[in-house]
Parts: sequence; C-alpha cells; structure tokens
Amino acid sequence: MPRFARKNLEGIEYIHITTHGISKENIYEKTEEKREIRKLILDNQEKFNINVIAYCIMNNHMHLLIRFKETKDLSSYMHKINTSYAMYYNKRHNRQGYVHKGRFYSQIIKNEKHLTNAIIYIHNNPVKAKICNKANEYEFSSYLNYWKDKKDEDINIFNSKSQYKKMHDIDEEYRLDFERISEEETKEILIEYLNSEHITIEELQKDKQKLYEFCNICKTQYKISNRDLEKIIKVSREKIRRILMRNMPKKDVPFGTK
Repeated sequence: MPRFARKNLEGIEYIHITTHGISKENIYEKTEEKREIRKLILDNQEKFNINVIAYCIMNNHMHLLIRFKETKDLSSYMHKINTSYAMYYNKRHNRQGYVHKGRFYSQIIKNEKHLTNAIIYIHNNPVKAKICNKANEYEFSSYLNYWKDKKDEDINIFNSKSQYKKMHDIDEEYRLDFERISEEETKEILIEYLNSEHITIEELQKDKQKLYEFCNICKTQYKISNRDLEKIIKVSREKIRRILMRNMPKKDVPFGTK
C-alpha cells in the first residue's frame, strides 16, 4: 500500500494501517510475540486519543483500523507501539537493528462501505492465509471482541450481530468486495501512489516490483479490472496478469499487498 504523506490525513477520520517485518521476517511468529504486540495496541489507545476499531496480527505483519482525530496522535501512537515492540523483540532474540519495514503503510477510509469492508478484510486475513476456516477461530484478531469493545457509533456500522457474522463468511453471499470505483478515482489512486513513492508513471511502468505493488493494491482493495488498469497506466493487460501471477505469495496475505 502506498505510504501516504501525513498531511494528506487532515480531515480523515478512519485509516487502515499495515506494518510489516523487515525483510519479510516473521516478527510476530510466536504466541508470546502476538500477545505482546496486542497488549501494546490496546493499552496505548487512550494515551494517544485513538480508537482501534479492528486489528489482526499475522506472523510477519499486522493490520490496524484506527479512528483518530489528530494526525500527530496517530503518528505518536504508531511510533510508540512499533518502538516498544522493537525493543521487546530485539531483547527476546538477542539482536539489534530495525524490526519493522520502514514507515507503516496506510489506506484512507473514504466511506461507510469501505469501512465495513476493511473490517471484514482484516478479520478474514487468517482465513485467506488458510490458518483457519472461519474468522472466529483466530485468537489474535478483534473479531470476537468487536461487539464487546466498540462504542455505540462504531457498532452501528453493522445492523446486527447476525449480519456481522454473515458478512464475515467469505463463502456466503456477502463476500468481501470493495465498491467499484470510477476511472477518475483510479487516476487519483495512481497519482497518490506516484507521489508517495516519488516516481513518475514511466518509472512505474519499468519497475516490476512497484508495478506489482500498485496493481495489487488496485485489484485487492478496489477490484479494478486489468482492462481499467491498462487504460490508466498504459501497460498491457497480459503484462499486468503475468506480473501479478509471478509475484503471488503463498501465505500470510497482508492487506493490499499480498
């Protein structure tokens, strides 16, 4: 996912954040490690005036859906949990150096449907990674605690507990599917990505890794077709298909990038 400039978060209420282990390391592999990062996630909310709507901790990455008021609070919160966890992880493994891969990746939540689908996507990460069959079977996500921990205004995102459960079942009619967006909105996503990566569209076309990252963002988050991508980035549908297939990971599928 693109690393959006912090100034672009002004006026935004919800954001979906993904952090990855450096060099794709499994920094949350052990049960104790997942418990430690979960404690940091939950215990620091009030201090930084943010509300974690949903989370999921996988082996080499984690997802957070955060409601916030001030950009500085969001940045301070992420710095706190990542720094504290890095100290814990380095001490535990008798190592030094970075633990996380650069800055956290973020996606602005633009509307209520996007918000609902982001929650479902986060909770279904272990299902997609074939760690479990149902979201309610995974210990290290907010699926089971969603109704217990959320404020009234957040609970109203779903009409009922039965709808909440049904919409999480990817085998049911309510499959996770982001609302189809217009060509103009796709262009905006492209511009945002180019700006965040400090590259031109010509450089994007030549860089296979960045091309894969951008196309995969568009496919998994927004369900943009190869045909529409071809029109926007001027790369053939066949090349897009090959790049996506060649880079498809086998496990631990993080939001937007795998």
